[in-house]
Amino acid sequence: MKILMIPSWYGTKSAPLLGSFYKEQAEELVARGHDVAVLYVEVGGSFRAADNGLTHEVVNGVNTYVYVRPNLTPRWERGRCFQRTRMLMKLYRMLEREWGRPDVVNLRSSLQGYEAVALCQKQDLPLFFMEHSSFVVTEGEGSGARRRLETVMKQAKVNACVGSTLMRVMNPLDPHTRTIPDFVDDRRFEITEKTEDNGAFRFAAMGQLRPIKGHDTLIRAFAQLKRRVTQPIELHIAGTGGLRSYLEGIIREEGVEDCCFLVGAVPRDEVSRFMNNCDCFICSSRTEMLSCVLHECAACGKPAIGTMCGGPQDIITEETGVLVPVDDVAAMASAMEEMLTRAKTYDRAAIRKSILARFGRDEVCRRLIEACEDSVKE
Repeated sequence: MKILMIPSWYGTKSAPLLGSFYKEQAEELVARGHDVAVLYVEVGGSFRAADNGLTHEVVNGVNTYVYVRPNLTPRWERGRCFQRTRMLMKLYRMLEREWGRPDVVNLRSSLQGYEAVALCQKQDLPLFFMEHSSFVVTEGEGSGARRRLETVMKQAKVNACVGSTLMRVMNPLDPHTRTIPDFVDDRRFEITEKTEDNGAFRFAAMGQLRPIKGHDTLIRAFAQLKRRVTQPIELHIAGTGGLRSYLEGIIREEGVEDCCFLVGAVPRDEVSRFMNNCDCFICSSRTEMLSCVLHECAACGKPAIGTMCGGPQDIITEETGVLVPVDDVAAMASAMEEMLTRAKTYDRAAIRKSILARFGRDEVCRRLIEACEDSVKE
């Protein structure tokens, strides 16, 4: 089957790690005998030539077209949409000449939904839609995000989402909406021993430094814990983003500069090592549709603390970790304190087995292929 994936975010020259799970899923489908292409367009804020341009390369078997241009209509979202639609059409014409006509279009997230719908209508292509974005939850009924979601779902032959939080929004629009989570790669993420151990209990977190990730609450909870225990502890937060200076200010304000670290971007092939070097992984998000990092830390056999913000409830069980309310500093600090003694009692092999049974490559790819085939049959 020839599958054209249109992601709403993807790796670019300036942000190579974006959408890594889209890339890995595309590569896995190729490995299973399918022909996959990716078209990604972005109207960005940079006018630097190094950040823009059109590239075409075959990456691990995936025909990949990425087109980035500066935004010519700032502060006008319809103008951005119009630009992306034209850019996507240009990429599609190139793709069809060089690769042929796809059997199905797989749109990932409704953020570029109008653009993908326009392409499918013009080219008479069947659409399989999967929602990943939190915007359709956080922006609420009647918002532009919801109207865009409804437009995409009406066009799609098959609709799906990554977890129960999105399902509550999408199911009333289409009672046949499917749940297809992102998979965890059991080959990349596996149980290994620590390569860094200074005797301190290490908490770890990973995610863009944005308000939605709740790192400010996490740092304050860690500082609260630090003030009431004598055991050496550390917090390592991986990721980049606009809140770095703000978070550094909280770290200084709380007086934990010597044990709370913003470690920046971790290369994809180093993420497993980062997770295996912690004793407990934390997702402190305010909203999360699934949380791939919770998949990955579980595949490394690590217990986790997660906020009850949506996605973590689909992943963390009593056997694999602890759930706490969103933005509750005291509850987060208490859960972290509990982990100081409890973490070593978790069965790492059991945690890994649990996550792979629910989110392993075979099961997720089976659902993806089935949805693609059903979209063509409709």
